[in-house]
Amino acid sequence: MKFASASPSPEEYSVQEGEVISVIKSKEEIKRLINSIERAEQESTESMNIALPNHLIIFKENENVILTLGYYPNISNAKDEFLDLDKDKIYITNALNLIQK
Repeated sequence: MKFASASPSPEEYSVQEGEVISVIKSKEEIKRLINSIERAEQESTESMNIALPNHLIIFKENENVILTLGYYPNISNAKDEFLDLDKDKIYITNALNLIQK
């Protein structure tokens, strides 16, 4: 999902008002994404002052939302970052190329 603004407001972010730009249904692709996040470097966001990402990754099983992560594609040095607001963490992975340019 992509938000209209480069830095969405907390309200826009929480209600997930954005455009669905891709749906991943391939089990192999989902497994690759989950494995990358599980092995990712982790940093606490408790003392960080960062803008909310303008992309969201929503993991669903059937129609139930399992996990929602903010997504910063290719932030620096070919790395992607995923923001977990519930756990106050950022996961840093190698670039996963989830967004086609």
